[in-house]
Amino acid sequence: MIARKTKSIEQYCSVCKETFDMPVAEERDDVVWLQCPGCKGYLPFMTGEKPGEGDGSGDAGGQDLAPEDFDPESAREYSESEEYEVGEIVYHRSWNDYGKIVAKEQLSGERKTIEVQFVNQGRIRLLEGVGR
Repeated sequence: MIARKTKSIEQYCSVCKETFDMPVAEERDDVVWLQCPGCKGYLPFMTGEKPGEGDGSGDAGGQDLAPEDFDPESAREYSESEEYEVGEIVYHRSWNDYGKIVAKEQLSGERKTIEVQFVNQGRIRLLEGVGR
């Protein structure tokens, strides 16, 4: 019998509210997918390279965010149930990344999103006010 060594990464699970040593389930492009041993859910672990980095096709809109551009002490931890304002700084615990809210959008069915420019993840749209 051949012993197979599974690669794992320490990561926080926002569902379980705990940090685990999570096995790598799949590696695709610049995203490594981890499986939480607690809830068995999958979550992304970004390898650090922004989409389009190096080829000029990134969608950061010239608004890159650096850690020195904001005070981490003033950041609110992101939660999809909370509501935010444009210009506010948020901390996404699952990605261990800070971001600035650059836009808000009202979707059909009373759904809302915020667009956040993160330091490492780039520009990402997240849910806002879920369950309110």
